[in-house]
Amino acid sequence: MLNMLVKAINLVIAFVTLNKGVKENAKSIVTEALDIGVAVVKLAKTQKIDAQTKESLLKEVKEFDDAVIKFLDDLVIPEEK
Repeated sequence: MLNMLVKAINLVIAFVTLNKGVKENAKSIVTEALDIGVAVVKLAKTQKIDAQTKESLLKEVKEFDDAVIKFLDDLVIPEEK
């Protein structure tokens, strides 16, 4: 129980830290990753998956993929001098 509380506090600290100075598309990556994590935890607990749950998880993974691609496309690579 204490271990779960520590993990939850660490997650909150990481989330607040990321939200202080990160671009919106990086926040989107974190949000989508959390959505996937929650869905996977639910699946792990039930050990069962139906078509609707599978489609929902697939949608979350696609949204995560889109967020990562947008983040990478927006990166500016400095030119070497």
